[in-house]
Amino acid sequence: MPKYSLLNNPDNRESEQFEVVLKELTDVKYALDQSAIVAITDQQGKILYVNEQFSKISKYSEEELLGQDHRILNSDYHPSSFFKEMWATIGTGRIWRGEVRNRAKDGSFYWVDTTIVPFLNENGKPYQYVSIRNDISSRKQIEEELRGSEEKYRLITEHSSDLVAVIDKQGGFRYVSPSHASLLGYDLDVLASGQLCQFVHEGDSKKVLAKLDKLAAKKKISAQLEFRIRTIRNEYKYMETKISPIFKNGEIESFVLAMRDVTERKESEQMVYHLAYHDTLTDLPNRRLFMQQLRKEIERAKKTSSQFAVMFLDLDRFKFVNDSWGHETGDFILTEAARLIKKSVRTTDLIARLGGDEFTILLRDVQNAEELERLAKRIQSNFQKPLKVAEQQYTLSCSVGIARFPEHGEQPDELLNKADSALYFVKERGRNGYALFKTEMEEKSLERILLENEMRKAIELEQFHIDYQPKMDITNNEVIGMEALVRWHHPELGRIPPNKFIPLAEETGLILPLGEWVLRHGCKQNKEWQRKGYKPLRISINMSVRQLAHPNIVEKIQEILTETELDPELLELEVTESVFADFDHAADTLQQLRDSGIHISIDDFGTGYSSFSYIKYLPVDTLKIDASFIRDIHHNEESQAIVQAVLTLARTLGMNVIAEGVESKEQLAILHEDGCNQGQGFLFSKPLSGQDFETYLIEAHKKQESND
Repeated sequence: MPKYSLLNNPDNRESEQFEVVLKELTDVKYALDQSAIVAITDQQGKILYVNEQFSKISKYSEEELLGQDHRILNSDYHPSSFFKEMWATIGTGRIWRGEVRNRAKDGSFYWVDTTIVPFLNENGKPYQYVSIRNDISSRKQIEEELRGSEEKYRLITEHSSDLVAVIDKQGGFRYVSPSHASLLGYDLDVLASGQLCQFVHEGDSKKVLAKLDKLAAKKKISAQLEFRIRTIRNEYKYMETKISPIFKNGEIESFVLAMRDVTERKESEQMVYHLAYHDTLTDLPNRRLFMQQLRKEIERAKKTSSQFAVMFLDLDRFKFVNDSWGHETGDFILTEAARLIKKSVRTTDLIARLGGDEFTILLRDVQNAEELERLAKRIQSNFQKPLKVAEQQYTLSCSVGIARFPEHGEQPDELLNKADSALYFVKERGRNGYALFKTEMEEKSLERILLENEMRKAIELEQFHIDYQPKMDITNNEVIGMEALVRWHHPELGRIPPNKFIPLAEETGLILPLGEWVLRHGCKQNKEWQRKGYKPLRISINMSVRQLAHPNIVEKIQEILTETELDPELLELEVTESVFADFDHAADTLQQLRDSGIHISIDDFGTGYSSFSYIKYLPVDTLKIDASFIRDIHHNEESQAIVQAVLTLARTLGMNVIAEGVESKEQLAILHEDGCNQGQGFLFSKPLSGQDFETYLIEAHKKQESND
């Protein structure tokens, strides 16, 4: 299902989950800010975000750090090979851990234990890095002093919050610092008389022993590892541990362990990872994680000559559920569908929610088509059990398309496309079934061929028209602009809904001539109203990702403005957050447009890629709060909190805010109270034809004069 459209209110299932994501991300941010030093950099290492603890330890302000890279903190302690190894690790998408000595602004040095987590795009390439650090300066000081005097070391460790222990070569404790008792709860005598591996998680004990053996064999100065250690309450703490050997007569006699509790950091890392790679509604893996696992499975299958399959599953008539019973019921149906799919497949299979009502399943080690049929039938059988929805019995059904590796493709996208083709084959034949991909399925359906051909004619014959929906200043009920919405009334087929023809236009590339037509006619109409004496208003026109990616889009828009003689200040381009998936290109193009005087607005704010952490870097003038957050603002405190957060953010950054989907006076009152000054929705007016909009302007002007 295409994500983008020229409409101001596309049916985007992800928008309903923004409030959940926001709360989870707020919790993550709080946990990280309380426990760690955090920074976010782009793929070149430029700093995009630092938290307060980062500024505190580095003694640089946030403004001094943003836009710099970490060379600003370079202490010249580490060789260049150290950083080359770090970049080689994270550049290939792996997590890097290490200890780094940095120089603060005042020239002082400090040590940080560092974890750098790459965030990968759908192609498995890093697009940004999150670094989580902890101050280990005191521990490094302890280690340094240890080399000078074991007695002095003992006195220091007595007062250290880190756990410091000395063990013999067999792992028996010779010394444990008092901090063991406070963190783990054991009596020190119990620990001192035991073995290290008695308290290490059984899943980590082999790793710990192997590291000790390797350290002893190679006689290295130190080694570092992480493992879990059991408390007296039978809970486990993650310990980041530096192991240093103690030599006597050239031979290793014992080991010193300096252990730091990093449980909060590990939990924060796991939470960040989970949010980045899982769907918030169903908790299933999302598209990014599914594509990563699919790529890995392809590599494994090639090496082992094994087979696997991909299922593409779509809920039948899901739009009917949303339209009839509302989005909350729709969410319930989606979570139930996820549960039923889990129940139907094997534990070795991977289920993901791609978005909306689309699910994919990676079926590992499938031997033949009969096995696939059994799995598909099991899913559909489980779906037949009625659910109680809105006090009624409702029976789910689904359509399933299947593609096999390597028979139907050897690339991730190829397999998904083949499974998708099989899915549509099922839907065209009445839904509620399954099909294994066949070559003839790739042929377009008769209906799609007809619609595509008719759309080409419609663009040439100008069968499209534009409706205009007013934008209002809600403080004085004054019209301040309008949004242009494209409509298609076919002479024989009748009204074609936008959610049917716009996705097809996106897919076929017809969105380029159609979008140009809308832009030209919208600008032309706006100029005509000005010539008739109406006050100048800004017209908002939606721009799709495909349009924005066109190499000559800036020149084309400027050409239309010149042709129609419309002031660039009176044109606003609305883009969805999705355009910022390719941040650098989108930001550069929009900045050029903005520099020419055109206003830029983010439509459906909160439903896509942007986040509060880097919204300030986007070249936009207006945030348009998605209608899903306005719908229940008058009786849902969380929705109201989200709207207030967006308004606060916008005020801080000097951005404008408009609420879309305002339908009731209760919603309007709350928006006005929260400080939102602009709105759009059926409360003010439905979308109007050009002639009706002109009448609306006349009536609005009369009301304004009578109020004055």
